[in-house]
Amino acid sequence: MQSAAPDARELVRAARGDAPSAATRQASVEHVLRRYHRWRVWEPVAWAALGIGVGMAAAVALWLRANRAHETPLTRERPIASESAAIPQTPSPSPVQSSTRLLELEPCTPAVRAAGSQPMIDDFEDEDARIAPLEHRAGFWSASNDGSATQRPTPGGPLATSRIPGGRGASHFALHTSGGKFTKWGAILGADFSARRCYDASAYGGLRFWVRGRGSFNVAAKMTQTAPEEYGGSCSHDCFDSHRIAVPLSSNWREVRVTWAELKQRGFGQAVPFDPRSLLSLELSVDPEQTPFDFWVDDVSFLAR
Repeated sequence: MQSAAPDARELVRAARGDAPSAATRQASVEHVLRRYHRWRVWEPVAWAALGIGVGMAAAVALWLRANRAHETPLTRERPIASESAAIPQTPSPSPVQSSTRLLELEPCTPAVRAAGSQPMIDDFEDEDARIAPLEHRAGFWSASNDGSATQRPTPGGPLATSRIPGGRGASHFALHTSGGKFTKWGAILGADFSARRCYDASAYGGLRFWVRGRGSFNVAAKMTQTAPEEYGGSCSHDCFDSHRIAVPLSSNWREVRVTWAELKQRGFGQAVPFDPRSLLSLELSVDPEQTPFDFWVDDVSFLAR
């Protein structure tokens, strides 16, 4: 116990030596007081800024609530294919109808409407792939196939009209296509009526054209309701069952007239009533059983009512 006493005294002496001096303590107190006075000066400003921020947040919340209360729900103007099949759509008998009824019948928007005075789609005399730019129509002929055989003109390449051997009256050029034996879904020549917009051809009664060749091919008026969205349509499943008719061919030119009522679906896709107000494109196609093929088409136009 006696040996521990000198150690305790030494510790007390060391602790006293480590204590801050009076000058140091005074400087520390003055530093704390200066910080306190600065806070008292800026405290009202801080509280005011906080109050302004809370007020602005409340005002924004009230504005959003008021605007949501006055929002008008968007009306879906283009029905999906399943709804079109469940609720048959028929052409409106007269323009005097309620706006709600018109939205139900309108197959797609915006629509480009034909006036019914310029029926020619393409006479091919300009020797290019563009259809006649009449009544707001704007499209180009293009070729496509399933890749199991060769088609002329070649898909992806330039599509030009061909000179008719010996001519056909006043007509000198026509659309000519041919191909081998296809084994999947076949081959197509098609032209849009208006780029990624539906075309209203209800002013007309059908299609009219001249043909010659061997075998047969199909003429289809594709609607937006049978085409998937990535191709400008509104079909969600079981697509591509377009309304069409088979056209028999012969070695001599002959005129073909097809009314809208004659166009039928094949039945593998969604059943959709035909509506000439929602056309997307015109297609000339051959199925595998119609190949090989070789035919000419000329003076394609709408059919007057």
